[in-house]
Amino acid sequence: MASTRKFNPVIHCAPEEPQAVYNLANRVLTQGIYSNNTLFPVAGIPVAANIFTAAILKLSNLISQAKGNTNVITARDEQSILVHGYLNELCVYAIPICNHDKVNISASGFDASDQPVTTVVPPMPVIKKVTEGKEAGTYKVDLQRAAKKKLGVLKTTQGKGHTRYTVQTATSIATVPVAWTTVLEGAASTRLIFSGLTGKVWVHVYGINAAGKGQPSVPFPFTPQL
Repeated sequence: MASTRKFNPVIHCAPEEPQAVYNLANRVLTQGIYSNNTLFPVAGIPVAANIFTAAILKLSNLISQAKGNTNVITARDEQSILVHGYLNELCVYAIPICNHDKVNISASGFDASDQPVTTVVPPMPVIKKVTEGKEAGTYKVDLQRAAKKKLGVLKTTQGKGHTRYTVQTATSIATVPVAWTTVLEGAASTRLIFSGLTGKVWVHVYGINAAGKGQPSVPFPFTPQL
């Protein structure tokens, strides 16, 4: 019997969150639509299993190789967008079959939607300071706290959709586009700790949630004590 509440399958991650995209895609593949063929007949699935599997494997490999490699990071982000697009197709396919039933939604591998709520991309962070970390060779970014009413965070009973932050550095901001290097991804706003600096840099931070990627902070100059 369908739920009296209008639950639907949903994607609680943005294309810019490669690890979250991989986790969801792998669940849909191994525990959801592709493994529950009584409810989801193979003939109707819009993305062939071999294509979806290959896309997920490529994303997994790129995630594992991305740290500190700008070219791989770019390829990883492009692959995340591709896999997220497949997830959108699969989610649309699953909605009428699930018929608002949370048991069926669970069998799809997707999350069930919560009460409707407006979700917006995270606001532009403001860097308050960058300091030496507690451990040698580490550095910490402190952000100005935003009022809760201004935070664009999706509330769900599963605790998904919270804003996660990426920290990037550049040795110069004189050229356009600036050559930003990612030094930290997927961190909470209070855990922006990174390493690997060899001289003066500019630092910026941006947030990502279920609605997408927010605007980066204004570049903040920092010179480490080497």
